Amino acid sequence: MKRLADILVVGVGMLLLDACTAPARRMPPPAPPDPVSSAAPVATQPATESTPSGSAVADQPLTLEETIALALERNPDLQANADRIGEAEALVGQATAPFYPQLGARLGYARTDNPAQAFMMILNQRRFTNSLDFNDPGATQNVRPEVFGVLPLFRGGQDYQRREASLLGVEAAKLQRAALRNALTDAVISAYYALVAAPEQVEATGASIAAVSSALEQARSRFGAGAALKSDVLSLEVRLAEAREGHLRAENSVELSRAGLRALLALPAEAPVEVAPVAGEPHLELPGTYSAALARATSSRPELAAAANQVAMREHEVKAEQAAYLPRIDAVGNYANDSSNLDLSSDTDSWAFGVAAEIDLFSGFVTRERVRAAEQRLAEARQAERAMRLEVERDVRTAFLAYGEAEQRVQVSQAAVASAKDALRLVDVQYGTGTVTITRYLEAEAARTAARSRAIAARYDLRRAEAGLQKAMGVWAQSEAGEE
Repeated sequence: MKRLADILVVGVGMLLLDACTAPARRMPPPAPPDPVSSAAPVATQPATESTPSGSAVADQPLTLEETIALALERNPDLQANADRIGEAEALVGQATAPFYPQLGARLGYARTDNPAQAFMMILNQRRFTNSLDFNDPGATQNVRPEVFGVLPLFRGGQDYQRREASLLGVEAAKLQRAALRNALTDAVISAYYALVAAPEQVEATGASIAAVSSALEQARSRFGAGAALKSDVLSLEVRLAEAREGHLRAENSVELSRAGLRALLALPAEAPVEVAPVAGEPHLELPGTYSAALARATSSRPELAAAANQVAMREHEVKAEQAAYLPRIDAVGNYANDSSNLDLSSDTDSWAFGVAAEIDLFSGFVTRERVRAAEQRLAEARQAERAMRLEVERDVRTAFLAYGEAEQRVQVSQAAVASAKDALRLVDVQYGTGTVTITRYLEAEAARTAARSRAIAARYDLRRAEAGLQKAMGVWAQSEAGEE
């Protein structure tokens, strides 16, 4: 059996030795660094010391930072993306497999009375004698356990190009995660401020109900005394009904805003969600010009990096398909033992080692069509990259204009509230003295209510516009680097 072991080492071990000592050109280069992970983090909200759990939602109101952290922890889309990253990494492993020797084993059994085949079996089993009748050796059987291996030496670069494409697939999955995080953070901020603003709108409509109710009581008293018309009382009753209707809409808006935030946090439908009031004004360093915002977005938006990544993937795929025109060279080897009854012996073993080259001379134009299809996918990817660049430019332009408009609306709405409040105070006095009609009072009261509602909306629209501009610049995507 010593010869059996020696042959096994020579025949099979040579394949493993060749794989371990192969030139560096056959091994794939190390994976490039993840562009999202290596980017410098640009966090725009303070990092929380601990992420609140689902039970913490019911215990205390959530701050904005806690809400964002909870959404990033629980959102199912982000969790599904983590699985896609793992799948992409597994595909890298599959693409790396051709760089290693492929070993296998098989067991074969055959029985024949064909003279030529039977004679070969007898030779392999070392049972040949001079008395053997070549024309009629009789029925012969053979049992052949075998270990074989193949080591790819050259495939025209196909394996290398496909592995490079798979590495870019991992990057694409990570960039997709960064883009999802960017959009999710913006959506959470918008929903958070909507829920903060909704109770203030309820308070504003409640103040309107109180003011109209007071005026209605006065009108009824004056009508009873003969100092007011019945139409004044009816007009105030109509206005009171309108104010109550607005109050109901505001209360419903609170629950709708709560439901929207609850969905982003992936909480059950009946889970309580409360948010903390926002104190002070945000202190964010935002670009002062559109050009600066666009430059920031160009370097930070993961969608742009993903589009460029897709082009690079398609380029590698084209090269991989073109490599099919080149020959394929493999080192092959096997070790086997032939016997009539699976009686293994070093006297009946054999081994073989060699190199095989193969090239397609005509394959029905399949290689040409595969190359053409890959080139079309590359052209499509380049157009998609161009479209994405235009989309990002539009996003930044829209967000920058919305932010500028929101800033101006805050100033205008604050001045409008002050003016409407003074106007109502003066009209109230004039209506009490009978110098103005009830119509003028209703107009002034409705103007004050509308001004307060617009001021509340403008204040929180500014905060949402700030978050929208940050999202357009890809700021929330860069925060991913701080977690990995």
